[in-house]
Amino acid sequence: MEEVMSKRNVLIIGAAGRDFHNFNAYYRDNEAYNIVAFTAAQIPDIAGRRYPPELAGKLYPEGIPIYAEEDLPRLIRDLNVDECTFSYSDVSYQHVMSVSAIVEAAGASFVLLGPKDTMLKSSKPVIAVGAVRTGCGKSQTSRRISEILMEKDIKVVVIRHPMPYGDLIAQKVQRYADLSDLEKHKCTIEEMEEY
Repeated sequence: MEEVMSKRNVLIIGAAGRDFHNFNAYYRDNEAYNIVAFTAAQIPDIAGRRYPPELAGKLYPEGIPIYAEEDLPRLIRDLNVDECTFSYSDVSYQHVMSVSAIVEAAGASFVLLGPKDTMLKSSKPVIAVGAVRTGCGKSQTSRRISEILMEKDIKVVVIRHPMPYGDLIAQKVQRYADLSDLEKHKCTIEEMEEY
């Protein structure tokens, strides 16, 4: 007789960026998992919102609630969480490991998804620009790399996850060709600085 595996309850820990990307890349249509919540840090007023059903997919017709990260131990207990996936990258090793200790002390497994599970596939060469924290100059570096490549008549496309300050459904796909597009998409000051 074949044993049926039950879905694992997963809470995704993030800052309303990479966490949403990891959800879409790995968990969105993955029937082995049940995403019970996101937690969010760093973004003002994100806790109390929901990742909308229009973006969450058919497995999540009610969307997915977003809670404050400070409630993590209670959420693990109350939502019967099996594993927590840590999904933001601009923090120190010490911070990652301290969150790991909180998760494991509360009884859940701590998970970091690797690149094979989260990277977008491309048929073109890719240059990735990353940094250890927000404000290190990723946008400026990306702009300079783009300028250098365009001077060599190489077509350039820059991809980044949207920032979740506004309406996530309206921000599903945004294209910026010139500065007027910032106004068209009703960008916040923070988004204008990044884009």
